[in-house]
Amino acid sequence: MVNINKIQTALLGVVGFKQPYNPNYAIVDSANQLSSSGYFVTDNPYAKIEYIKDNQDYLQISNTDFNLFLKDLKKSAISNVCNQVFNEFDFIDRTLLYKNASNKEHLETVQDAFVGYRIRVTKDNDVAFKINRVLLDFQGGGDIELFLWNTAKKAAIFSKIITITTDHQEEILDWAIDNSGSTYKGEYYLGYNTATTFTTPFKRDWNAGNVLSHPTNLEIYPIKVLGHNTDLLFDLTKIQGMGESNGLNFDITVYDDYTDFVINNKMLFARAIQLDAIINCIQLYLSSLRSNSNQAHSAQLYEKIMIELEGTSAGSIVNVVGLKNQLVGEIATIRSEIQKMRMGFKKANQILVSTLL
Repeated sequence: MVNINKIQTALLGVVGFKQPYNPNYAIVDSANQLSSSGYFVTDNPYAKIEYIKDNQDYLQISNTDFNLFLKDLKKSAISNVCNQVFNEFDFIDRTLLYKNASNKEHLETVQDAFVGYRIRVTKDNDVAFKINRVLLDFQGGGDIELFLWNTAKKAAIFSKIITITTDHQEEILDWAIDNSGSTYKGEYYLGYNTATTFTTPFKRDWNAGNVLSHPTNLEIYPIKVLGHNTDLLFDLTKIQGMGESNGLNFDITVYDDYTDFVINNKMLFARAIQLDAIINCIQLYLSSLRSNSNQAHSAQLYEKIMIELEGTSAGSIVNVVGLKNQLVGEIATIRSEIQKMRMGFKKANQILVSTLL
């Protein structure tokens, strides 16, 4: 899995468009001209700015909107390449923290404290998790403010006020923790301050109702911090283990996430992004709603464009590798390089472990 929005933002300037010499079409802004890789979509003779502008659907498009169109074209190419490279199953685990039945007969004795969970992520690379939802089991109505902190910063990275209206309530969170930010490793603390709520959790004291699940690649422990009642992270030396029930049952998904890998190896993806953007430009001509002087609908030009896209057959006089086949080959190269890097990480970890032993 990858976070496409983050990757599009980070890789937008990897490939660009050259400003044409034709003064009537010299309208590409500086952001779209930027190419940190040296690859330009307009290096292909069938991806001229003139062709692109004259074949996009809106005749009266402004220069500003046309540049937004070029930006969207690059963003589409980035997402297409990522989706082709990372097309394998990336789900690792999904579980509720508490799966067993619990009898709602007894209430927990509430102390003035932060109550919740400590979460540690495995040291493996590219593992991420998402807190999908929380199931709340409380008596009484009122508001609870959930916090998720990481030890890298005092302020919460996520928070949400939930109004309790029933003794069993579901709230969707969708709090995703990938490895592309500054708060990936370290430890996480998830829960609420009891001093700010008037609700009381039910005890999980029936049969195995208090048995805690352990999602793959995560270590999760119930904790409390007595006297804590602010929205900032507490003193870690004051953390205590907790045997009481806190009324929270989280639904957590663990998965492989390659967002950080892509962002930090953007040049590996540059050629594929260029190829995909060129293909998109050429297909734009073939699907254009407009009729104009640069339109690619003459039989001879149409044939040339199709050869550029699809290539020539093995028996042809001139052998041309089409853009689509070039893109397939580039995707295969990226996957091969990623596999090499993964094997390198594994070997490095094995050496480190053997050295420590």
